[in-house]
Amino acid sequence: MSTISGLSIQGAVVTPSSTDYEGAIARLSATSVLPAAFVTYPATPADISNILQFARSQNPPLQIAVKGGGCHSSTASSSDGGIVIDLSRLNYVKVAADKQSVKIGGGALWGDVYSELEKHDLVVAGGNVWNVGVGGFVLGGGYSNLSGFYGLGVDNLIEATVVLASGDVVICNKDNEPDLFWAIRGAGNQFGAVTELILKAYPAHGPATVGALAYPGTQLSEVLAVVQNFLSTQKPGHRLILTFSRAPPDYYPSILILPYIEGTEEETKFALAPFTETIKPVFQQIVSVPTFNAVSHSADAFLAHVPPRAALGGALFSNLWEDTITKVFLDWMAFTENEDSRQSVVMWELFARDKIAEVREEDTAYPARKPHYYAIVDGRHTSPNDDGPTCEWVSRIMSIINQANLEKEGFQFPTPANFGLGTEKSEDVYGINLPRLRELKAKYDPKAVFGKFWTL
Repeated sequence: MSTISGLSIQGAVVTPSSTDYEGAIARLSATSVLPAAFVTYPATPADISNILQFARSQNPPLQIAVKGGGCHSSTASSSDGGIVIDLSRLNYVKVAADKQSVKIGGGALWGDVYSELEKHDLVVAGGNVWNVGVGGFVLGGGYSNLSGFYGLGVDNLIEATVVLASGDVVICNKDNEPDLFWAIRGAGNQFGAVTELILKAYPAHGPATVGALAYPGTQLSEVLAVVQNFLSTQKPGHRLILTFSRAPPDYYPSILILPYIEGTEEETKFALAPFTETIKPVFQQIVSVPTFNAVSHSADAFLAHVPPRAALGGALFSNLWEDTITKVFLDWMAFTENEDSRQSVVMWELFARDKIAEVREEDTAYPARKPHYYAIVDGRHTSPNDDGPTCEWVSRIMSIINQANLEKEGFQFPTPANFGLGTEKSEDVYGINLPRLRELKAKYDPKAVFGKFWTL
């Protein structure tokens, strides 16, 4: 138990004078770090109620930030002079007796979930990388390698336990507190600290083929033609990431195809044949992995060597338009000629999207339901002096994609909270659901205790 003046919790409290303070405020990206006055590690939901009461009792009240995985490049999970509620001690994974669902603590990472589910031959529609936090991923939408089968992570949420701004601990589902349940499925960080999630579970998938095929940047047009053909016959278990990347040691502009292909060896060979025969890669490393847990670790080698600072953003788009892709490629190529920025990448994530579009825009707070793909713009660098230029570049690429969709389709997709820089307008994040979200915010959190960035 930890006690400081006015605050006593079963978990731990770290302050700037603590020996482990630097580790407590550290994040996957150094751009996310802010000097919190307190970092708390609640051991129970009741601890969070006490933390909120303490924060409100200060003059002025302390800003609240909630940290799950802490993997985004923004400062959403950090606070300058406020109090961080770090959920990492609320980390557990419990499979239901009927194997139809799994109960997950709000501080769990996807690696924790997959390691446990592997023992039960189960899987969920979860994150594709093991070190992503479960709560932020699910409540912000949640695109998975399995979304072609089961939709978004948020579509697979059965129930959640939420600590509200009042300190009340509430269980919400489709029958109990249905308004809150609707709101957290897309705007969870605005309504409370989610300490537990119950997700639908499914029989395990596998094996899956993953890896990388590399082509010189001069072959962009040829690669796009093959990708377009692949998309025309795409199956739910087939997913591609088209990536702009400069690989060491020479850092020439290149195009990577990162596949996720479920099926037999013969089915996989047929699906990837155009990428190995119609166009010839200069490098390829394709492997079959047995479980989704193994898939989540397939990018470990790459992630171990990325620069320490990042600006991460994203945009949704209706189709893979060659003129738009080419415009982004030329912009990316110019930006990454700078040595400090040359490990920045753009990833066009292409998946079977029908399942996501089966849900109506108003059925959950997450509003992006028209058929779409998404792009991730990851500006990677080392020097703090490049924070500003990198954010400007990421924002510019997001704008190019959004503007292209507006011109070609007549509408612009919302920017999912998980893909936002934090500078977007609330209406650009929550779309048509913003009026209802504002009504519910006034009900559940009238003093805006929760919710950095997109204020409701």
